[in-house]
Amino acid sequence: MRKRILRNLRILAFVAFVAVLPATDIMAAPEDTIDPTVRANFTIHKYDITAAQEAGIHGTTAGFVNNGKEDKKAEDIFKNYAIQGVEFTYVKIGNINMETEGGHVQILYDIPAALEEVLGLTDLGREQKHKYTSSQLNQALADTSSDKVAGKNELENYISGVEEKKAMPLTDENGVTEARDIAIGLYLVVETKVPANVHTTTDPFFVSVPMTDHHGDAWCYEIDVYPKNQTGNPELDKLVKQRDDKTHPYEDVVTGSEGDILDYLLVSRLPEVTSQATYLSRYVFVDRIEKGLTYHQDVIVYFYDNEEDARANNREKAVKTWGIGAKQIEVSYDDENEQYNQMTVALSEEGLKEVASELFRHWMVVTYSCVMNSDISPVLGDEGNVNDVELTWKRTASDSVDVLKDCAKVYTFGIKIQKKFADADGNAKNVQFVLKNKTDGYYVTAKQEGNSGVYYVTDGTKGRTKSEGTVFVPDVDGVLLINGLEADCYALMEIATDDGYSLWKEPILVEIQSTVDEIVPSKTTRYDSSKKDTELIESEGERANAFVDGETTNMSLFESVDGKNSANARVDITVLNRKTFKLPQTGGYGPFVFTLTGCGVFLAGVVVVTRKTRRHRKED
Repeated sequence: MRKRILRNLRILAFVAFVAVLPATDIMAAPEDTIDPTVRANFTIHKYDITAAQEAGIHGTTAGFVNNGKEDKKAEDIFKNYAIQGVEFTYVKIGNINMETEGGHVQILYDIPAALEEVLGLTDLGREQKHKYTSSQLNQALADTSSDKVAGKNELENYISGVEEKKAMPLTDENGVTEARDIAIGLYLVVETKVPANVHTTTDPFFVSVPMTDHHGDAWCYEIDVYPKNQTGNPELDKLVKQRDDKTHPYEDVVTGSEGDILDYLLVSRLPEVTSQATYLSRYVFVDRIEKGLTYHQDVIVYFYDNEEDARANNREKAVKTWGIGAKQIEVSYDDENEQYNQMTVALSEEGLKEVASELFRHWMVVTYSCVMNSDISPVLGDEGNVNDVELTWKRTASDSVDVLKDCAKVYTFGIKIQKKFADADGNAKNVQFVLKNKTDGYYVTAKQEGNSGVYYVTDGTKGRTKSEGTVFVPDVDGVLLINGLEADCYALMEIATDDGYSLWKEPILVEIQSTVDEIVPSKTTRYDSSKKDTELIESEGERANAFVDGETTNMSLFESVDGKNSANARVDITVLNRKTFKLPQTGGYGPFVFTLTGCGVFLAGVVVVTRKTRRHRKED
């Protein structure tokens, strides 16, 4: 049979290298014959068509004609977009046969029965003695691949079950791999491994060895193929906002008070899935928050079909929700590290299957909340309370793992009051203050550290009236620390002072303007050697600053529990009280008695007014 094939073979049909480029039968020159002593070499060049198109390069302008010949011009145009780490698996599935019947000569390929079934050729095969023309095989392959996911899966499963299959080396840094010294015949080639970024594998294709070009001028034993991949990366963004903030969107950086509940979003657009080779086998978020924050352990996952709803977390528009305890996610917590608490949210096997079947290319939003602790652990000032997240993910058929990073920050501040008396005789422990948030109209509540002048805000409970606000008392040295205030405008009121000293005439206005850093998530570039992957970028923006009664004032340093200094942490205010005016006291009979008697009504009026004024201020 082999001798008959080699003797009679005169023409060969070129079969499509990719399903999107349908083949036509290609005729060799009549005088050409296949040399049975020659072994063929098969080379694949792999490029990222997505990155190339984004750079303004298109396949039509690159000159690819897929004729099996080396294309140096196209290789030069696409050299920056080579994809490393792609594996192709090939297997010889049949011989090339030339048969004559009734004067009609044609090329037929015999293929295994199992592949006939995958391609839907069972009935036709029986009629044609299990032999097919290139046109019939092309059409069957196109029909099978029309269902992108299921069709590719069938062909990938088929080739993985064939013992004679061979895997080509992974494509190198130039995107090149080859199979050398292969025998004459019809081969099925399937892309079986791709890096994490590749989401659309090349459709399985047939290749005839040897083959002819479109001009039919010679047999080609050095075959070059230029299939292209489409690529795409998941995206990651970590956002935060105060739960009771109804006006601002989720942002990278916010300001908050100790005791506040903070709602977080991990927003990630899931990558494309087109076949088993591109299924996700890992999708894991590792989230870390500094010790100043505590997880509420309330993870819920939402899926959206548009970015706007995802970033706003419009829950009523979610296409799917996985609630607390859902079997599609695995959530764990770790608080053993001295510097941060950690949460891990991973798609389970069940979740990965659901993503592969219906949720790829959706926006996945992981939601959770934290409380800012009312103690020494939150960092005050410019350093902020940092919340990092890493997303690690990989494809089923790849060993490469991709990592994306982002972070968010929550800034909180304080006020440091130094109470002084002009004559240094006053007792600071008799002084009392209340603090009102003028922007939101509530009185600040806080808890005291022992019997000291140190307080930690408990903003989860807000005083709506003065009597519900915390009364702040300095220590014996006159120092009062109010820790954990969001950047805002406050009125500091003295409601009591030591005997013999004057109260303030009116509240002191304190305005704190927050630090605003800029955060850019890390990004994995597509396969464009002219661009590099970017790391997480944190850029210093405006530093925190403060005003007291409209005048710029100093903000002092904060040293956290781990010894990290943070600038612009507390607003420094010095409060000086002076003695009140002394009224005449009642004495013995003397030359002033008539004067006092004559002025008695007037003096009585002064005393009443003075006392009433003081009492009124205390009530305010």
